[in-house]
Amino acid sequence: MGKTLTIAGKEYKTYFTGPVAYVVTGLFVFLMSWMFFQILAAFAQRSPMMMMQGRGMSLNDYVFTPHFGNVNVVLLIMVPALTMRLFAEEKKNRTMDLLMTSPLTATQIVLGKFIAGLFVVWTILATLGIYPLVTTLFAHFDKGPILTALLGLALLSGVYVAIGVFASSLTENVIIAYFLAFVLELFFWVIGWASASMDGATSQSVFNYLSIVSHFGDFTKGMIDVSAVVYYVTLMFFFCFLTQRVVESARWR
Repeated sequence: MGKTLTIAGKEYKTYFTGPVAYVVTGLFVFLMSWMFFQILAAFAQRSPMMMMQGRGMSLNDYVFTPHFGNVNVVLLIMVPALTMRLFAEEKKNRTMDLLMTSPLTATQIVLGKFIAGLFVVWTILATLGIYPLVTTLFAHFDKGPILTALLGLALLSGVYVAIGVFASSLTENVIIAYFLAFVLELFFWVIGWASASMDGATSQSVFNYLSIVSHFGDFTKGMIDVSAVVYYVTLMFFFCFLTQRVVESARWR
């Protein structure tokens, strides 16, 4: 485990020695802030009218739920940009050969890079805490769904990172790694929509279970579904396992 954490620490520092992590973080904060205050402004405009009609509006339902939905969309685009270089750049610079001849196992290499990418994404996601903190200055709302939504984003981002690491291990071209990761992630988005065209109830249930979006929706409602946690952890393990097999096979070429 010590060697894995050493790789993770080295990779994590590498992110912040160059401009990529800072640029991505800056764009993420700017975009999320703009989206959040647009949603909040629309809520403030509609709320008095709804109250006059005797219909209350919840900040959780009308502000934070769509906000976290927007975060999910942005992660779909952002995470591949952060993971595309993890293996592809090593192959391009021919430093992958040094890793392959080192005493490190393929599992240690893959887990080290996965953990580094995951903690970089979590570092960026930590900036989301500012929005509920600012909102508490002038409004009251249920904090529970906020915390479960953040937990859902932490698990969801783990899946995106695992897919990104796998995509990066398949090529030495970072652009190809980006689009491959994006397409794979998008597949787990649209598979839930495909369930509507299925005839059998079993097929619909299977496709809905495989959908990343459907599982994340429970977290935004303040619920922690064990099956959703198992689903995300299983996908992380699956794509890390695939990456381990790709890296291991390269050692014997």
